[in-house]
Amino acid sequence: MIERRCISLASTILITAGLYLLAVESRTAALDSPTSRQSSAVEERKVEQVYKNIQVLNGLPASELDGVMEFMSAALGVGCTHCHTNQWDSDSKTSKLGTRRMILMTRAINKENFSGNPAITCYTCHQGQPRTVPLPPVDLDSSHSSSNESTPSKPADTPSMSAIIDRYLQAIGGETAIEGMKTRVLRGIETTTNRMTAPVTMPIEIYQTSENKLLIHRDDSGGSSSRGFDGLRGWIRDSKGLRDMDEKELAVMSRDADFYSYLKIKRTYPQMRVLAKERIGGRDAYVVGATSRDDRRERLFFDAESGLLIRKYVSFKTAFGSIPEVTDFDDYREVNGIKLPFTIKWSRAPYGIVRKFAEIRLNANVDGAKFQRPAK
Repeated sequence: MIERRCISLASTILITAGLYLLAVESRTAALDSPTSRQSSAVEERKVEQVYKNIQVLNGLPASELDGVMEFMSAALGVGCTHCHTNQWDSDSKTSKLGTRRMILMTRAINKENFSGNPAITCYTCHQGQPRTVPLPPVDLDSSHSSSNESTPSKPADTPSMSAIIDRYLQAIGGETAIEGMKTRVLRGIETTTNRMTAPVTMPIEIYQTSENKLLIHRDDSGGSSSRGFDGLRGWIRDSKGLRDMDEKELAVMSRDADFYSYLKIKRTYPQMRVLAKERIGGRDAYVVGATSRDDRRERLFFDAESGLLIRKYVSFKTAFGSIPEVTDFDDYREVNGIKLPFTIKWSRAPYGIVRKFAEIRLNANVDGAKFQRPAK
């Protein structure tokens, strides 16, 4: 870990899987507006121009620093305080100095052997642990006993792509019932976990409309917080006050406010193809490679027995390597003729969020003023 912050990540990442919000709350940084990246006349500032005491990440675009920090956090299974103090630019921790040496080492290996591509990363040796293990386990066979379960395969009797999607749409209630949905109100609890702190559980309410408006309200020991999106603009109100979303937050919120994202699945993913059949949590699932309208590549897992969507897998690229992200859907129940997951688990090492909904209401009256930015 080198120069900045990811502590707020664990308590602020939000899931939806299209039906609900999946948003990563940005850190309070003095970054330039991302609009500068859209202008050919203005080049994005480098990380050493924005942050203090950058010594080995020079030349990295400032917007990519968070991704690098998250990758190293996941690769070692640690939090920010493993390397940092409250003064982020301080070099008082020896682990931070050691990290710099490790970055230089892996860069040199990749440059000399893999044309500079990140074939060797922090995770290659650390495997989610702060310390590497130089010796193999005593029982090699038992240490790999479960590897075959996740090996992709595509049996000859795998259904066609259209058959899988048609069965899914039928399983959740059919296109007519989906088209009739205009609002969703969800109430339950959200539990946030990471490897460095105790789990945090809090009540959560979500309001959403077919006009792609979204509001998430949470209550915890520190008070209440809300995130709103009116279809064009987004805002956040918490213990720090009221503010507009920055461009990065707004882009995520806008995408996750898509009301029919995982319901009108053919519209969400114009390109899909069957990849394999795998075992997921003791169940057979058909794996579908899907490309969204905004060119995001994902893997969707449909239960071979029920036809329901049970998992979404996507990996996010950082300058140091890719971070896998998994969203699991469970406890499907029928609500007004539509089957919806009442439990959603989101994980991206070393963080995780589980949402368990006690109530989901469809087509309830939702005041449009809820989504507007409050006056104060």
